[in-house]
Amino acid sequence: MVYNKADSPGFYSVPIPGTEVEGFSPVYRHPDHEDIIDSSKFGDVKTSWDLFQVGLKKNPKAHCVGKRKRLPDGKLGEFEFKTYDEFFETVKVAGSSLVHHNFIKEQKTHCPTVSKTCKLVGLFLPSCEEWLVLEQACYGYGYTLVPIYNTLGDESILYILSNTELEVVFCTEETGKNLLRILALGTEKVILNTLVLVDTSSVPDEFLNNPLGLNFMLWSDFIAKGENDVLPPTPGDPNSLNIISYTSGTTGSPKGVMITHKQFIDTIVVTLEAVCKPMGVTSDYFACHLSYLPMAHMFEKDFINAVFYSGGKIGIFSGDVKLILEDLQTLKPVLFVSVPRLYQRIHDKIMTGAQSKSGVIRGLFNHGLQSKMNRIKNEGIYTHKFYDKLIFDKVKKLLGGNVKWLFVGSSCLNPLVIERVRAMMSTPLFWGYALTESCAGGFVQHKDDRNPVNLGGPSGGFQFRLRSIPELNYFVNQKPMRGELLIKGTNVSAGYFKMDDLTKETFKDGWLYTGDVVELMDNGSVKVIDRIKQVFKLAQGEYVAPEYVESIINSCMYVAQSYVVGNSDESYPVGVLVPDEEALGPWKKTNGMTNATLEELAQSPELKKFLFDEVQRVLAAANVKGFQRVKAIHLHGELFSVENNMLTVTFKLKRNTIRKKFEGVVDEMYKSLKSSS
Repeated sequence: MVYNKADSPGFYSVPIPGTEVEGFSPVYRHPDHEDIIDSSKFGDVKTSWDLFQVGLKKNPKAHCVGKRKRLPDGKLGEFEFKTYDEFFETVKVAGSSLVHHNFIKEQKTHCPTVSKTCKLVGLFLPSCEEWLVLEQACYGYGYTLVPIYNTLGDESILYILSNTELEVVFCTEETGKNLLRILALGTEKVILNTLVLVDTSSVPDEFLNNPLGLNFMLWSDFIAKGENDVLPPTPGDPNSLNIISYTSGTTGSPKGVMITHKQFIDTIVVTLEAVCKPMGVTSDYFACHLSYLPMAHMFEKDFINAVFYSGGKIGIFSGDVKLILEDLQTLKPVLFVSVPRLYQRIHDKIMTGAQSKSGVIRGLFNHGLQSKMNRIKNEGIYTHKFYDKLIFDKVKKLLGGNVKWLFVGSSCLNPLVIERVRAMMSTPLFWGYALTESCAGGFVQHKDDRNPVNLGGPSGGFQFRLRSIPELNYFVNQKPMRGELLIKGTNVSAGYFKMDDLTKETFKDGWLYTGDVVELMDNGSVKVIDRIKQVFKLAQGEYVAPEYVESIINSCMYVAQSYVVGNSDESYPVGVLVPDEEALGPWKKTNGMTNATLEELAQSPELKKFLFDEVQRVLAAANVKGFQRVKAIHLHGELFSVENNMLTVTFKLKRNTIRKKFEGVVDEMYKSLKSSS
């Protein structure tokens, strides 16, 4: 066995002597950096505008941004790209147009640690080229982005419009219609006056005759004004606002996270220069990226700008999630960035396909997969000459065939899924931890770390410590050390826009109180246990971290999604499961339900028993403690989604919403268990 150097004590972080405080752990830092470092250590990047300029200077004629060409028969063809200098010219035109139109007034930021004023630009757009143009235009000409997206919900969108006093929003015809519908609910404190439509050649009549008196402008007309007089870029200062990013969250109203240019560039530059490059993840690892996660999300925004900084190219996905694999196979990206939900689906699709094959092929796949998993674990080698040629080179082509590395963020992913995906794709899959409040930058796992559990260590741009949570029995003076994660560094947000009380509650003495419970590993990395507000206590005093249990349940190939919940007067949790219709194909055939819909499957007592037994099997195999295992399940016949308000835009469960929806079902499960005991 080749020793995993990442298992060495202090590999990821070391304590700073003399920083212990009652109820808090010592402060931990990157082992190579005694003090917090920032982007100034690595060159002359001062604002977000400079990130793109670094890539532009590397090769102005290189491919920059592209999308798939629509063919005469309506199908999608290859990606067509603008070069860096072509894209740069479009950005300058758009930025000049923002200045010439002069339809956005300055307003106060109401925050002493950022620039006093800002000019806010609303973007109610799907992922598209215009989004990227406007983002860079705002950077270059001193404006601040305010992304809006449908899944925030009507009330939240109204809140954002009034909270930010947005005057101009760039939108599509579809999102424009949605805005008109939402504004009809009430316009108190909303001063919106102009919508710029980016995807139509004429303004629809219903927009022209709107009762709200809104002005409408076409993207072509907007651009024309800038083309007539292109102005030199005038970026804001480092402490001006890059973005106000409203988090949909799992509960409550959206919070406008204020991110400055300084915080944003420190996140990207320090991560790339002080973390990625030392472990061999150089600029060629960012050469080509498929952008399909929402551009409104900081996680995707970071990767897009990291690609620009590295001189790479970005292909924008076709807009249809069903075509993501086709987009990947057409673009052939070098990196693939996603959230646990999609990795789980890719894993399940491959496993289901393999298990449906003949005995010989199935046996070869299973033996090959296990052989590769063992080789990665014991030797750190991701390839296998025989099994790759026979099986896994074909599997890797699902993502285009050129992927050098995979990254997962947002929430928990079952360790077994991580190990399998690494083996299937012959590629390192590493993950990290971050929040919008930390610019979506934070802990990053080392490329050579084979451990599928830990989240890595700090970048050097921040430090961390843990806080005891006595009410949940987490203490920093016990082994293993557990508590709430606190972060301090150059990447941490200045706070929430016009929300002083919440800012004071979350940001204290320079520390961001994340609300996440973590465990400190011997090598200085952290492992997330759960959210403080999600952990629930059972009648016997034991605590259950539902996200962890759900990640194990979701590794069952027959389960698409799960939700685990427990009442404080009960001694065990219960679960709501969404069956995986595709994986259940053989079961449906055997049980005479070949043509059954997902909704019909959810009504089947036989399937319920089958899935319950399968779930117990995977929970036992993962050594989940008895009190954490669900004792009853309910099958739901519709996938949790962003569209039905069960998931956030980052695909996390909206627990309060789901709890309310299934409140009666949960009560019935407990009642049934008691009557049968």
